[in-house]
Amino acid sequence: MHKHLLLILCILLQGSWLYAQEKANITGQVTTSDGQPAPAVTITLKNSHRSATTNESGNFIFRNMEAGHYQLEISLTGYQAVVQEVTVEKGRSANVTIALSIPVKALQAVTITANKQRLTRISSEYVAKMPLKNIENPQVYTSVTKELLQEQVVVSYADAIKNIPGVVMQLENNSAGGTVTSRGFSTQSFLRNGVPGIIGSGTIDPSNIETLEAIKGPSGTLYGSSFVSFGGLFNRVTKKPFDHFKGEVAYTAGSYGLSRFTTDVNTPLNKEKTLLLRVNAAKHNEGSFQDAGFKSYVFLAPTLTYKMDDKTTLTVDAEYRNEKGNSFYRMFADGSYATGVRSPKDLRLDFRKRFSGDDITNANTAANLYLTLDRQLSGQWSSHTNFTYLSSTANGLSGYLSMKPGNDSLIRTMNYTEYNNANAIDFQQNFNGDFNIGHMRNRLVAGIDIYSVTTKSSGAPGITFDVVSASNPGAAYTQLTRLALLDRFKGLPFNKSIAQQNIYSAYVQDVLNITDRFLVMASVRIDRFDNRGTKNITRDTTTGKYAQTAVSPKFGLVYQIVKDQLSLFANYMNGFQNIAPVLQPDGTFTSFKPSQANQWEGGIKANLLDGKLNGSISYYRINVNNITRADLPERPAYTVQNGTQYSKGIEAEITAVPLRGFNIVAGYAYNDSKIEKSNPTLDGLRPINAGPAHTLNAWLSYRLFHGALKGLGFGFGGNYASDNKVILSTTSEYALPAYTIVNAGISYDKPRFAVAFKVNNISNQDYWIGWSTTIPQMPRNFSGSIALKF
Repeated sequence: MHKHLLLILCILLQGSWLYAQEKANITGQVTTSDGQPAPAVTITLKNSHRSATTNESGNFIFRNMEAGHYQLEISLTGYQAVVQEVTVEKGRSANVTIALSIPVKALQAVTITANKQRLTRISSEYVAKMPLKNIENPQVYTSVTKELLQEQVVVSYADAIKNIPGVVMQLENNSAGGTVTSRGFSTQSFLRNGVPGIIGSGTIDPSNIETLEAIKGPSGTLYGSSFVSFGGLFNRVTKKPFDHFKGEVAYTAGSYGLSRFTTDVNTPLNKEKTLLLRVNAAKHNEGSFQDAGFKSYVFLAPTLTYKMDDKTTLTVDAEYRNEKGNSFYRMFADGSYATGVRSPKDLRLDFRKRFSGDDITNANTAANLYLTLDRQLSGQWSSHTNFTYLSSTANGLSGYLSMKPGNDSLIRTMNYTEYNNANAIDFQQNFNGDFNIGHMRNRLVAGIDIYSVTTKSSGAPGITFDVVSASNPGAAYTQLTRLALLDRFKGLPFNKSIAQQNIYSAYVQDVLNITDRFLVMASVRIDRFDNRGTKNITRDTTTGKYAQTAVSPKFGLVYQIVKDQLSLFANYMNGFQNIAPVLQPDGTFTSFKPSQANQWEGGIKANLLDGKLNGSISYYRINVNNITRADLPERPAYTVQNGTQYSKGIEAEITAVPLRGFNIVAGYAYNDSKIEKSNPTLDGLRPINAGPAHTLNAWLSYRLFHGALKGLGFGFGGNYASDNKVILSTTSEYALPAYTIVNAGISYDKPRFAVAFKVNNISNQDYWIGWSTTIPQMPRNFSGSIALKF
């Protein structure tokens, strides 16, 4: 392992040598058509990742440039791009003046729309593993920005995902920020800046999120199978360092013991501004609306960027989290028709009771390291090397509640984890090209990805601690304590195991401009999954060892009816999941193919009114085959691979700035998901992990930009979800009721400080989430924050 790490690090540092040439700067000023300085304008160095922003006087600078010919580009929403050529000689700085074709008032409107109040992102370099505008991409994705999270006083990942159409939390705090449903399938948030970003259990803190990208549909071609589901994936784009000093410290307090301190500080470390540091941190504590339950953690995320020269940038960043709590709650009801219980409201159960105390705790720690080396190889080609090391540990007590038949009594089942330690490394190398073949533009990415994870665990088997009355538990309610539980686990045999998995993959994708409006995307991935098996240390046996190869294609078409403003798109996308061999009752092993999900989707994307109106609407259908199932009714003990299901639906979203300071973010999703061939008791019914069929999210906000109350803002919005059948078969049905949650906030934002106050669940509605489970959600609650900026 250490030899492999050393080899990868040597590869990663391949571009660390410096040219022995004299360096110079490019300086300049950007002015408007009426001769005024143009502040807050971004200038991009074409064919590189470098950019600069003008100050209040319209001035900018690119430092440490090598001798050569460069192109500076300014792109303003709704206006033609301005390109200025400049030549740098050895040791001699170059100065340029760039004149825009718009007056200062028009520029102010553009920069406010594009920068200050931008609640969406119109492009991404991660979704397609290449810089690509949303309107050019045949895949649907949603971007949730840090500006929107700040406006909503978001303090948790669970609140952040409420801004994504069709996405609903199913189980919080279990792994990678929680389990959610997307397009009828369950998934989690494993990716960070396009590479694996977390393993194990624990919280994802929003303080380091620049943008949360929800990438919809099967995405196996670029992202494999281990970190995605057939419904899509989630990618956290983190905050990056920049070339001037800036910082913010904030404190948030609220209902049920919420106390949260965050800081975000950015600073250059040398006068050349080639070494940049940004640190985000959080200290978070919260209680529960139930009579027990808490979560407490520390989060630290430093990022160091070193601009080696004008073509090479090395970024080293890390994340550390130390967490302890008793925030994992699950309750399983008996939904059989005979009970007459069809929803949580039919249960004789006080959901304000947790049925366990705050001494029943678990702890987890994550320590992750990320290295990225970006190098411009030529005017057309660039190299992007990523090395990731992930580490997590977990231990402690946890459990769940389940109703006995009849729903009168609760079984308290408990688990003890002595340790669960996971370590993973990922090496990803991408080469990106932007070149012409004839008159047709090609944007290509070719890459390899090597991932290896090892998990060591030890724990006792789950035990039934006791059975108590659901409606009147009496003295038995408090008998479940840490000491009593540890005493019950004494003498039980612990299961100790080691498991290892390796994944080797290669992929290529090309976006071809047939014309400047008609684009074709074609991609393919070859993925080799090598499960080294799980070794039972106590028994000295290894099981589950197998290997499997999958091929995943992807195709897309985009036609821009109005260039850069309105496009029609269609896609065919594939996802896959590896399936282990099965030992059949007759003693034979049956090997299986990976299960496959194939999506067909078509729709419209828009970027209208100078970027003030963005949105999309699409229809999709996902067909899943090669699902393993019991061979019912003839041979119920045997496993066969001919199961099928489908998921289809409509998704629509809009982000608009109809007036200066007035923002609208809204989305609607409908999903129809059915099991086609699995089990006679399930065929033709909706899967219990598919989530609500109808969901709606909306957020409207307005901020004043003039007068004595300049900086005062108001926000109003919420979420709707239809009923969610979390238990469903021919013999049972149990649904979580539909809900409408309304939230509102007020804020006052000034250059040196900001204050905000928000009320969630204004109507104090009882509602639940789950997946075969019933998990009560927080009633009306309040939060307030104050931030100091410097």
